[in-house]
Amino acid sequence: MGVQLFRIDDRLIHGQVVLGWANYLKSTRVILCDNMVRENDWERELYLSVVPEYLVCNVFNTEETSHFIQDHPVEVEKAILVVNSPVIIEELLDKGLNQDVVNVGGIHFKQGRKKYLPYLFLNEEEVSSFRRCMTRGVQFECQDMPNSKKLPLEDVIK
Repeated sequence: MGVQLFRIDDRLIHGQVVLGWANYLKSTRVILCDNMVRENDWERELYLSVVPEYLVCNVFNTEETSHFIQDHPVEVEKAILVVNSPVIIEELLDKGLNQDVVNVGGIHFKQGRKKYLPYLFLNEEEVSSFRRCMTRGVQFECQDMPNSKKLPLEDVIK
């Protein structure tokens, strides 16, 4: 079955994820997949500190995430997996993770990015990465909050 919600959000763990999505979905776990955060004790502890006690939180790199999801199917049924870019999704796909639908929750303004939605700014490499994932069967749904309208990313980036 896989994770309950697979989300791209460049802010990783924050209020929309914890209060918005986790409460709405009645999630029991948040998995943050980020190679750099995994290796930085201070940053990892900062993200862990914002997760309420009723949620289990794991901070993994892509290798650990892939193994955990494949080896612990029951534990991830009520889990939100958060990554910060489509490039991480490509890495996870390369490591054998299968995911049909990914929520695009927020990639925010930075120099060199073009605005597609109020919460979605992408550069050419990110657009290319999304397209490569789509050719591998991944469907992306843009939706920042549970009560917001879902928009197919394929239509948004045309």
